[in-house]
Amino acid sequence: MRKIDLIFYIITLILVILFLWQWVSKGNLMSQLNEIHKDAMDLHLLSGIGPLRSTHIHADVKVYINGQAIDFSQRKYQLAARFIHFEDGIGDVVHVHATGLNVGHLLKSLGMDFNSNCIIFERQNYCDGGNKKLKFYVNGQPNSEFDNYVFRDLDRILISYGNGNDAETQKQLDSVTNLAPRYSAEK
Repeated sequence: MRKIDLIFYIITLILVILFLWQWVSKGNLMSQLNEIHKDAMDLHLLSGIGPLRSTHIHADVKVYINGQAIDFSQRKYQLAARFIHFEDGIGDVVHVHATGLNVGHLLKSLGMDFNSNCIIFERQNYCDGGNKKLKFYVNGQPNSEFDNYVFRDLDRILISYGNGNDAETQKQLDSVTNLAPRYSAEK
């Protein structure tokens, strides 16, 4: 056998081995992808959150800490998660793309946390105590669900922390925009 024939056979054998390895590993990859998909579906089922695009609703949201509104139009708050987000540089309207998502999900996607006693913003805890209080309103009415409140289309949400009196709270409630109907009409 000539040297060139031997090199040809070795190269052919290597190519066949690589082809078989790819073929076997792709089967393995597809199996793993199927498992990941099943796991994702199980997590959706257990969490109560629907799959991406299971809804498309909008809500107006405003958050105040010590009388200062958080500006969600900033780039760092835009499109922070695929399932729920602010977009297009508009910081007043949240877009919800999966059923079962709540206010807590939104704020967690933005690096914040929220419950009935505290809101955590930029690693700072703002909790009920002394004359400062955390308030949560849905459509102008106090609501006790706080982070567990599941968004509904066209909701108007206010989260307010501070020592605001009734007049200041009313001013904050009045500042919650009513832009969500414009976006819901476009869907």
